[in-house]
Amino acid sequence: MAACRFEVHHSIPQCLFGFFDRFAMADLDSEGLQAWVVWEGEAFRYGVDPDVSREELELLIEASTSPVPYASHRAHHSRRGDFAHWGRRGGLRTLALYGRGWFVLLASRRWEKITAEQLAESFAHLCRGWS
Repeated sequence: MAACRFEVHHSIPQCLFGFFDRFAMADLDSEGLQAWVVWEGEAFRYGVDPDVSREELELLIEASTSPVPYASHRAHHSRRGDFAHWGRRGGLRTLALYGRGWFVLLASRRWEKITAEQLAESFAHLCRGWS
């Protein structure tokens, strides 16, 4: 019988650091205001007070970790729509740059249907088509 693999789940995700840092370092211009709105939206999404300091955010994220079986972890994020949400945050630009074929390869690697070597080989093949 195969051993059950565990992953560390963060109820408060580490990606909040990026939102916090973009907001904290932003000027008070249109991009800075957008960073603030995005930070607050993501903070509220995970039940975090947007007025938290970075040190407090680090403590909250670390305290929110728990080991979860691999399959349950994937199912949890799928049910919540997290994968689609994360893809909308940054994936559309990547999709525009690399195309659907790259996303298919990444998904195949993530779900262990191909090896890292196969991913690299396929990427090299895709890149030849872009020249």
